[in-house]
Amino acid sequence: MSRAIPILLALVLTAVGNAAAARTLDFADVRRIVTFSDPQISPNGKQIAYVRHRTDFNSDRYPGDLMLIDIRSRQTRQLTYGRRGVSSPHWSPQGDRLAFMAETGEESQSQIFVMPMNGGDALQLTHASKGVDRFAWSPDGKRIAFVAQDENPNKDAIEHHLDAFEVGNNDYLRTEASVPSHLWIIDATGGAAKRLTRGTFSLSTVDPDVGSELSWSPGGRYIAFNRMPNAIYGDSLGTVIAFYDLRASRLRQLTTHSGLEGDPLFAPRGSLIAYGRPTDGDATAGSGVIVTRVGGGNGDDIRRNLDRNIDGKVWLPDGSGLALLGIDRTQETVWIQPLNGVAQRLALGDVNVAQLGNFGPDGAFVFVGTRSSHPSELFYLPSLHTGPIRLTDGNAFVDRMALGKVTEVNWHGPNGFVEDGVLTTPPGFTRNRRYPLVLMIHGGPQLASTRGWNTRRLLIASHGYVVFEPNYRGSTNLGDRYERAISRDGGDGPGKDVMAGLNVVRKMRFIDPRRIGVSGWSYGGYMTSWMEGHYHFWKAAVAGAALNDYFDDYNVSFYVKTDVPWFPGPPTDPRYAPMWWEQSPLAYAFQINTPTLIMHDTGDNNVTPTNSYKMYHALKDRNVPVKFIAIPVSGHVPGDPVRLEDVNRNWIAWLDRYLK
Repeated sequence: MSRAIPILLALVLTAVGNAAAARTLDFADVRRIVTFSDPQISPNGKQIAYVRHRTDFNSDRYPGDLMLIDIRSRQTRQLTYGRRGVSSPHWSPQGDRLAFMAETGEESQSQIFVMPMNGGDALQLTHASKGVDRFAWSPDGKRIAFVAQDENPNKDAIEHHLDAFEVGNNDYLRTEASVPSHLWIIDATGGAAKRLTRGTFSLSTVDPDVGSELSWSPGGRYIAFNRMPNAIYGDSLGTVIAFYDLRASRLRQLTTHSGLEGDPLFAPRGSLIAYGRPTDGDATAGSGVIVTRVGGGNGDDIRRNLDRNIDGKVWLPDGSGLALLGIDRTQETVWIQPLNGVAQRLALGDVNVAQLGNFGPDGAFVFVGTRSSHPSELFYLPSLHTGPIRLTDGNAFVDRMALGKVTEVNWHGPNGFVEDGVLTTPPGFTRNRRYPLVLMIHGGPQLASTRGWNTRRLLIASHGYVVFEPNYRGSTNLGDRYERAISRDGGDGPGKDVMAGLNVVRKMRFIDPRRIGVSGWSYGGYMTSWMEGHYHFWKAAVAGAALNDYFDDYNVSFYVKTDVPWFPGPPTDPRYAPMWWEQSPLAYAFQINTPTLIMHDTGDNNVTPTNSYKMYHALKDRNVPVKFIAIPVSGHVPGDPVRLEDVNRNWIAWLDRYLK
């Protein structure tokens, strides 16, 4: 393997010739990038509805427009103008109407709209006081099921300042009780909505907004969904699949499992239903695809032999199997998994699949994809035996730019796996120079770095850096055993994996071993802090939303109980508390001497900003060069273009300060 890597790089990392004269990617270019989402082929197979998102830097948002493209002619038509929060287009089964979500009112609540495809204005179908989370057409096209949050039962008392509430397993930023969401149904032509479920259980959590997709059985008798114990994410390990029987007007559970289920999906014909559950019910393993039928027991994991974490699924039109989305090494790809047999990976070339669409009646398939050198576009497979065809050209300007070259790197990890990562060289790269190296470590940890488009990677490379993104144990790209390997070993094992990859990369003759930086966001921030505390050759570090103290994750973030499966038990038990501390980067802050930029949203309830305050003071007390930038927004990552650009500017400016 050590001899194969230089050969690969010699083929891929060649001089770029006249590309050096082309303009490189900058922040102004990022503002021009459009993205695509929610593609849906019409029931007649002739058109695709989707959402196109642009960046409006002046209003600081990403407005979306509902679009329609004719597959044969490639002609596009814009269907909505000026609506806020457009998302989730779904064709009626007859193809005569298109339902979608859009925001209304001063509080920007999402509601369902139905647009006739033969002309006319869209009808606002729902008027839910708290907005609509998800929806689905009935098979006959006469009704729409949807999820909506209940009103707070103490609303009147709250208006009179009696607003104290029970916390439960919730995060420290909650200012009111977590109210459940329930299942409703409404006639597709309008009228009053009918409630189908009620109680303390919920179909979604309040913060983060983790909701249940809805799936109708082919005959229209059942509606399946995720039944969560309540609206609190900290209790969500107890989620099971339930279905409402419209004929009997009652609720039933699909299996005998006590939790860890999600995302039910009825087959388009027959009686089968697929749902997600970790392998063997182990929360630290990858998500499988279980197939059963109503009354048929718990079912079997049909992708067990595939041994890859599944991020999405779509039934084949004839119900003989499913298309499964997942990451294989450094590519986001799709497998066709028959109900009985071996999964076959689709031949997608260098296209990385960002989001699944659906199948047309003739077996055609649509999805959103990217390439390492090209952002989001709409792709179409006329059949599963043909290569992908790009239908849109929303980011053609990028093709005229000089971008960093992206390739996969492999190495033998200390855990016995052949591990991988992504290496990006800067525009105008030449093997005769020595470049500073920046590690950009992915978050999760149940994610993976891939060769799909990554804006931050290419921005950093455009400033003259080689960027290395190592995957490490816990990543979702090498199977269950690799994903489970991070259990009870959150820092040391992944750190050794990162170092094994780095030792291969920094021996390449175009790397300057004296100028190496480390960076990451979320668990990538955790790994940045960990690497600083255990290895001491870094010249710069950028730690975004870093989990520095596992006790904070348990006590004040929304995770609470959902972190426990990765440890022998909770940190409140004195038998296990030392392990929670030993795996916290803060425990090694006294060993850090790297100039460090810390960034964090003040309203982050995923990794609470207390983690960053603690690390900032620990480094400040030791006179380590450190800067802490707080972003006054909620969420784990700034969700608006202005602040996200500011994060990237600060990130790169810190690297430039210490690595140039």
